[in-house]
Amino acid sequence: MKIEDVKMGDILPQQPPFRFVDRMTYFSEVETFTAFTPTGATWFVEDGLFQAEGLVENMAQSCAARIGYICKYIKNIPVKPGYIGSIRNLVVERLPRSGETISTQVIHREEIFGITLSDVVVRSGEEILATATMKTAVPGEDQI
Repeated sequence: MKIEDVKMGDILPQQPPFRFVDRMTYFSEVETFTAFTPTGATWFVEDGLFQAEGLVENMAQSCAARIGYICKYIKNIPVKPGYIGSIRNLVVERLPRSGETISTQVIHREEIFGITLSDVVVRSGEEILATATMKTAVPGEDQI
């Protein structure tokens, strides 16, 4: 399957209007990239800016997209909802504007007992907008 053919609704439990990933642009076991363009109608857009809460949710959903892709297309098991276990070292350099496409990079660090540790970087072009280290968990999964 080509990465362009992946439907986010198939690999993410979050659905519009609370989905903050438009598409997956790259997948490997170590790195995943997603893209999202907030609009004036997007939740967490205030005064034309996609707020930090939206950036954090975009980061979490990008992590979830990686796990959902593995479940659906590699392991052929149902995609399960997960949750954010922790966020560390969150730095927001700048909020993206409505209509500005952001690219979110998830760098997989380790996984144990269904808990995944990832470094996440949000960019607009080459500019880094936000970074964080995030733990996400999928209940009932020993290894994704």
